[in-house]
Amino acid sequence: MRTKFIGLDGFNEIETVTSRKRINKNSHKSFKKFLRISGELISESRAAHKQARAQRKAQKPSRVELHYMNQRKQGAEKLTTSAIAVSKAHSVRNKALRHAGMKPSLLKSKVVLGLATSFVAVALCVFASANTLSLTALASEKDVVARDKANSVNTVKVNDTQLSKTVHTELSESMSDGEILSDGYGLYIDKKLAGVSLDKEELQAELNKLLDAHKAKYDDTTTDEFNNEVEIVYGSYKSMYIDDSAKIIERCKDQFSYTLYTDYETTGTIDYEIKVKYDDSKYEDYSKVTQKGKEGKVKYIYRLTYVDGVQTDTVLKEEKVLKKPVTKIVVEGTKQRPVETNEDDSDSSGDSSGYEGSGSSAGSFIWPLPYTSNVTSGFGSRWGSFHSGIDISAGGVYGQEIVAADGGVVEWAGYDSSGYGNYVIINHNNGYKTLYGHCSSLIVSSGQSVSQGQPIARVGSTGDSTGPHLHFEVRTSSGERLNPSNFV
Repeated sequence: MRTKFIGLDGFNEIETVTSRKRINKNSHKSFKKFLRISGELISESRAAHKQARAQRKAQKPSRVELHYMNQRKQGAEKLTTSAIAVSKAHSVRNKALRHAGMKPSLLKSKVVLGLATSFVAVALCVFASANTLSLTALASEKDVVARDKANSVNTVKVNDTQLSKTVHTELSESMSDGEILSDGYGLYIDKKLAGVSLDKEELQAELNKLLDAHKAKYDDTTTDEFNNEVEIVYGSYKSMYIDDSAKIIERCKDQFSYTLYTDYETTGTIDYEIKVKYDDSKYEDYSKVTQKGKEGKVKYIYRLTYVDGVQTDTVLKEEKVLKKPVTKIVVEGTKQRPVETNEDDSDSSGDSSGYEGSGSSAGSFIWPLPYTSNVTSGFGSRWGSFHSGIDISAGGVYGQEIVAADGGVVEWAGYDSSGYGNYVIINHNNGYKTLYGHCSSLIVSSGQSVSQGQPIARVGSTGDSTGPHLHFEVRTSSGERLNPSNFV
């Protein structure tokens, strides 16, 4: 079978098509099925289009959305125009064929099939455009959400998305009122627009200058940051907000809050320990320091936090020992001393059989304890109180004779609750008096005249005493305590 077919290039070109197959009588049923499926696809596409359009009406479209909408509309118009032109061409051809006595049935079927295909293509284009627009809007929304999550206090963030230019909510009305928009970098302080700069690096440099100036008076260990939320955002802004970066910072510099971290260094002392060693060969009243204690030294480094100049936190960052302390070592005896049977030693009221001295003063003082000249505690502040004399002691000092530092009259010889235990006071009748405390026994009695160097008592540990020693004082007649080291 041979059929004449009009070419697409016009009526003048007629092609001969040789068909070896017979036309299927049920082809119209298949074509109806094709049209039904195409109609369903077009209906679904229209429903999706209406839903997308309703969503866009609920939310004002951005510049990106408008761009895709225009492209979709133009594409649809072109496809529709093309389909109509093809339909008209085929209609004219059919008329020409009928006029020539030809059967256009096969041609008609092909034309209908072409029209249906064109409409399906239009529907698919609309559906694809709607999907693209929805995905673009979703991507834009995800970008905004991601940007909001990325923003954090005390950090300058920069949103520099190149996919699309951000149009901020507070400026979106500019599209409808004709306001001129320009691309730039907006500076937001606590989510409020402070100004727009055309140079991101220049704006960032000005912010860094603020931070550097704030910590200028501190050392190199100091760091600082903005305490409030400071953000640089790229987008389209009204021209009225655009300004020089330096001017923007100068205008809003009082709106910034700062957090500053710096190190503080100081030193302290470490108390030494006291270690006691016991010697069974020494009497229990024996005590000797064999190693003096020395305090140690330590360095502390603290990390201080200031918010707008007010200290809010202190944390110990480092502790370093510069000098270790030296332990004090004391040797003490444990051997019990035998009880003395000397009546003179057992009589604290004095020895009345002692000889009478001259009672005259030589005008100077001699050392009161011939056994040792070792001073264990000096005159002045001690243990939170005032030590009014000097303490003289050494190993084996217990029971050793104490002599009068100068001649005079014994003003007191006895025991009371003053803390001196058994003690003697000699008035030298020249404006000075001397005191001899913590004696184990007394050799002189009150009112007795003594000479310089005459034995008057024995070393002990009576009264408020930590061990056997002689507490020696020099006083004026009015009771003022003087430093004995200036006299003996």
